[in-house]
Amino acid sequence: MKKTIAIGGIVVGGVLAAVVSIRLSTDALSIIVGALLGIAAILPTIILVGYLLKKQQDAITATAQPNQMQPPVVVVSGGMLPPQYLQPQAQTNQPANQPMLPPPSQSAPRKFRLMGYEDVDRVELSDEEWVMAG
Repeated sequence: MKKTIAIGGIVVGGVLAAVVSIRLSTDALSIIVGALLGIAAILPTIILVGYLLKKQQDAITATAQPNQMQPPVVVVSGGMLPPQYLQPQAQTNQPANQPMLPPPSQSAPRKFRLMGYEDVDRVELSDEEWVMAG
């Protein structure tokens, strides 16, 4: 039964291809044939690249250690933190193996210089003045 359906599908496809090829112009037919041959030329390359990527992924998976913990991320910022970070916050449940970072030290106030002014019109603001001006 499966063989007769397969042979019938091939025959119907062949008849449709013959009818379409008779009715199409030679230019349209050449475009269709060129597209089909182009796809056929790309298929071996796609299969080869897929095989190599799968092989590489399997090698990476085999060498990876499953119990590897992610190292903590620490952001180091120069200067002072904004005021909302200096207020005490509720402590979250942190694992015992991660120490708390010390609070930032109070350093000299930063000074900002607004760009676009001449040296004569130079404006320098401290942290408090910058917050009020902004």
